[in-house]
Amino acid sequence: MPEPTLKRVRRVFRFPVLGRLWKYLVAVGVYSAVVVQFGPLLDAGAHRPTPRAGEMIIAGILFGWLMSFRTQTSYSRWWDGRGLWGQLVNDSRNLVLKAAAYVDDPVERAKLNSVVVRFAETLRDRLRLPARNPGPHLPMAAAGEVFQMIRRWQAEGKVDGFAFLALDRHGLELMNICGACEKIRATPLAASYRGLLRKGIVGYLLLLPWLMYYETGWATVAVCVLTAYALVGLELIASSIEDPFGYDGDDLPLDEIVETVRRASGYSPPA
Repeated sequence: MPEPTLKRVRRVFRFPVLGRLWKYLVAVGVYSAVVVQFGPLLDAGAHRPTPRAGEMIIAGILFGWLMSFRTQTSYSRWWDGRGLWGQLVNDSRNLVLKAAAYVDDPVERAKLNSVVVRFAETLRDRLRLPARNPGPHLPMAAAGEVFQMIRRWQAEGKVDGFAFLALDRHGLELMNICGACEKIRATPLAASYRGLLRKGIVGYLLLLPWLMYYETGWATVAVCVLTAYALVGLELIASSIEDPFGYDGDDLPLDEIVETVRRASGYSPPA
């Protein structure tokens, strides 16, 4: 199979959380098999309960539907982060393009371009640091350099008032983007909400094989594993994308976006 086709196939079936999910699936499978094997021995002589396999499957579907709200909330955070970094790319490009149009000095333009790249790099690094101790605010320092540079250009007569306003607008957006990203990172979903759903998933998966094995026998193992695949998989995905600025496979490709900003900073006006 050609290499481009293989890459497309790998991209279609890419599942970053599978490295964590399979452990839970194995645990559920083993637990369900133990219940099927030894459950009748434990229940010997006891009154057999009314079969509840169908009801439990329906309950699992409803539980998965509720879990979709959790995933949707996390995905909205991921998408908001992607939109902010897309806006950063656009504002960085506009700064570079407008500086190239309004400022004749190539040295000054090169300084601005390097600061724009540094802002993107330091913002990426800050969002990946521990939330409680992110260190000095290097993105704010870089944004401050952009403002100082634009103000100095106006004071020295290198740009007029209209050009100053055009450049200042995009400089202002740098800190707006930074603040919005920090808001996403600093406000995770409520711990009680996450804890309630996780305890519910655990309790449901522990109870499920006991209420099914009378009816379904060894098929209980497959049903329980598939149910865990859906419920636990959704929870792992939600946990991964609710903070979209890290290194997980489902997180935003910040390194690639920073590289896009770096390429844009290399623009120079035609002679």
